[in-house]
Amino acid sequence: MSEENQVQEETQAAEGVTLGVADLSNAAQVIDIAVQRGAFRAGEVSQVGDVFNKLSAFVNQVQAQQKAQEESEKETAEVAE
Repeated sequence: MSEENQVQEETQAAEGVTLGVADLSNAAQVIDIAVQRGAFRAGEVSQVGDVFNKLSAFVNQVQAQQKAQEESEKETAEVAE
């Protein structure tokens, strides 16, 4: 985890507010459903789509990093045995 993320998490914990990857993933799903149901005007869909794409890309990036870290930790544990 990067230092920036650690600082952000510590700040949020101090404030009693947390926002995780699952929350961002849920937000992206809400946006997707709202667009499918026509909740936005045609002129707004582009901006909403941009936010959706950014959320999705961020969630995918974090999940890939977590998976790589888990695999690395697993390999390290296997070597230690």
